[in-house]
Amino acid sequence: MEQHLRSEYHAAAAGGRLYAFVNAMHAAGICCKKQRCEENIYQFRFYAKHRKAVEQLAQTYHVQLTLTPRKTLQQFLHQYRFRFGIPLGILFSAALIFYCSNIVMEIDVTGEETASIPEIKAVLEDCGVQRGSWIPGIDFAHCEHTLRSTMDELAWVGMRHTGNRLVVEVMERTPEPEMQNTRKPSNIIASQDGQIVSVSIYRGQLMKIVGDPVQKGDLLVSGLYTDETEHTGIKHAMGSIIGQYKQTEKFTCTYEQTLRRPTGETTAHQYLDLFTWHIPLGSTEPPFDDYIRTSGYHWFSLFGKELPIGIYQETFHEYRTRTFILTPAEAAQNAEEQIQRYEDNFLSQVEILDKKTTALETESGVEYTVTYTLQGEIGVQQELYLH
Repeated sequence: MEQHLRSEYHAAAAGGRLYAFVNAMHAAGICCKKQRCEENIYQFRFYAKHRKAVEQLAQTYHVQLTLTPRKTLQQFLHQYRFRFGIPLGILFSAALIFYCSNIVMEIDVTGEETASIPEIKAVLEDCGVQRGSWIPGIDFAHCEHTLRSTMDELAWVGMRHTGNRLVVEVMERTPEPEMQNTRKPSNIIASQDGQIVSVSIYRGQLMKIVGDPVQKGDLLVSGLYTDETEHTGIKHAMGSIIGQYKQTEKFTCTYEQTLRRPTGETTAHQYLDLFTWHIPLGSTEPPFDDYIRTSGYHWFSLFGKELPIGIYQETFHEYRTRTFILTPAEAAQNAEEQIQRYEDNFLSQVEILDKKTTALETESGVEYTVTYTLQGEIGVQQELYLH
C-alpha cells in the first residue's frame, strides 16, 4: 500500500560506470526497489525525495539516466490540490448517506391478520410518522401506545428501524367467542302492528295465539312462569312469532336534478422523488376548478433492487356539476328504481304479500307512496327486569 501513497520514480540507467553508480547509491542510503538488469540497462524505483541525489550520482559516474514518475495518491492529490469539487463531493456524499440512513423510506407492518395496514399507517401519520420522517425524532413509545389505544384489535405493538426501514410489529387480540345470552331473563314483544300467523315457542309462556291482532309493544311470550308449588320464576323466553303487517314508504324524485359527474378529462403532474424530496418536472398548478386527485409512485430499480428514487405522479380527474331537467317519465323511472333498491336492501328477509302503489305528480316532481303487506318475524327480545 505504501507504494501507492508515496511519490516514486521509475529509473533506467545505462552507460558510464554503471556498477560504481549502483554501489554509490547503496552507500548513500538510497532505497532502490524492483531492481533488475536487462541488456546492460539497470532499472529500479526510488522515492521522489532522493531524485536530486540520484541525478548527481548519475552525472558523477557519467550514467545516462531516464526518469519516469509513477502515479500515486500523493501525486494525484498534489495534482488536484486546487480543485475543490472533489472534497465537496465527498462531503456531500457523506451527508447524503447520513441523511438517507436517518429518514423513513419504507414502513413495513408485520404480524397483522385482520388489522388494516392502511389504517395502521394512517394512525402513524397522525403521530407524525410517515415516509420522509426523521427517525431520531420519532417517539416510538408514544406511537406504540397510540396504536394500541386507537385500534382495539391490537394487543401488542413494537416498533424498530433497520437503516431507513421502519418495522411495525403487531400482535392481535384473540377474538372473544360470541356469547349467547340464553340465560338472561327476557320477554318477546311485538315489533309491528299486525296479526299473528304462526308461532313456535321453545321457552316461555305464550300470551297471544294465532289469529290475534297485536300492537307494537304487546307482550307475545312471557319469561315469567309459576311452577306447581306456586313459586314464581323468570327465564329467557325463546320462540318465533310470524305475523302479517302493513308498512308504508314514500319515494320522491324532483324534475330538476343537480349532479356532479366526471367529464373524462385527466391531467398528470410528475415529480422526481429523490430521497423523499419532490422535485417538480413541470407545472404544479391544479388544471381544473373541480377535480379528484389520485397519486402513485413508480420506483426505479437496479439489478432487481428497488431504489429510493422514482417518479411521483398526481393525476387530476375533472368533475363538473350540471343541472338536468327530467321528463315525467324519467322521474317516474327514477322513483321506481328507488323502490326496487329499497326492497332489495330492506325487505329481502320478509315475504311481500301485497304492494299498492299510489303516484302523485306535482309541479316539482313525482311522489310514490307504496303500502306493503308483509309477512315475517314480528317478535323481538326485551330484557325482563324485576324490582
